[in-house]
Amino acid sequence: MDEFLADLRELDETQECVEAVSDGMLRVQRLGDTSKAQEMIESWIQALRASGFQSERVAFLYVANHVLQKTLFGELEGRQTPVLVELLSQHLEEAVALVCNSPMDRQNVTRLLELWHEKKIFTDTKVLKMWRCTGEDLPEFLINVDRDIEIKQGENMDTDTNKERATEQSGRRNRAPSRTAADLVADRATVSSQIKQRAEDCLRLVKVRNKLIHEMADLKTQLSEAIANMIDYEEEAATKIEQKLEQCDEIDLGLMDLTDHQKKFPEEWSQARFVSMERRKQREKVQRQKDEEIARLHHEAIAESAMHAMNLEADINFNSTSELQSLMNSSGIRFARSWCLLRSLNVDWEDWRDH
Repeated sequence: MDEFLADLRELDETQECVEAVSDGMLRVQRLGDTSKAQEMIESWIQALRASGFQSERVAFLYVANHVLQKTLFGELEGRQTPVLVELLSQHLEEAVALVCNSPMDRQNVTRLLELWHEKKIFTDTKVLKMWRCTGEDLPEFLINVDRDIEIKQGENMDTDTNKERATEQSGRRNRAPSRTAADLVADRATVSSQIKQRAEDCLRLVKVRNKLIHEMADLKTQLSEAIANMIDYEEEAATKIEQKLEQCDEIDLGLMDLTDHQKKFPEEWSQARFVSMERRKQREKVQRQKDEEIARLHHEAIAESAMHAMNLEADINFNSTSELQSLMNSSGIRFARSWCLLRSLNVDWEDWRDH
């Protein structure tokens, strides 16, 4: 059962997955375990109900089709009673409705139903019920079936109506003839009771109508206000568009005047263009000189800082050596020197500079 549930969770439209799930059902049917088969069918329909619209729901119907084909037209050992066919038929209408919630799968579902009709897996009445769950128009081979069912239902309704009338008439004859006006009004079968009921229905309709008329007046007022606001908005938008178009026309006129002036005085335009290019070159040259000067000053500052750090380190080392020598000379005690590597101040300066 665990293997079947795992295959059911991984079910998609591929033939391998469909056969894996259906073969699990067929194995249980060959063993004759009805309870386990019913549990598998319940798991199948529950998985279909829990699946989303984006999942491959039509694969569940492919599993049902594979089981039905193998059960009815395959060579089963012992010719067991087709338990799975009976169990599946109880849920096929719901399964068809769930799969047809996705419009992309409806064509595949209708093809399956046509196949089941051709191979007479189900009766035409059963196929008609499942086809109505798809929401599609009835095909030609089901139109006559639908018409016959409607005729039979009409005949049954007429028969039931006649029986009710006969029973009612016999009851009237058996009842006592002495009846009061209140009894006549209370009896729904009498004309007085029907008139009273219709009058009450009319009063209720009038109340509902009056309520709807008041609401309609409010809705008309709201609609009028909305239309007025819409008209104002459209007029404002049209005014803005006109202003933008006028601005565009002014810009076009200005560009036309500029073009005419350029054609009229080409030498002045050429001279102005040359002067503009010279000014740009001069600005670029000045900017380049400034960048070079900044870079030079930066390098000089770095070199000066490094020299200052080196001098400072030399002074510190000299002072430390002098103090140590004076201490040794004054006390007369020999010190064992233990050399240790000291971090250069120049390195510290470089770290600070580069941070």
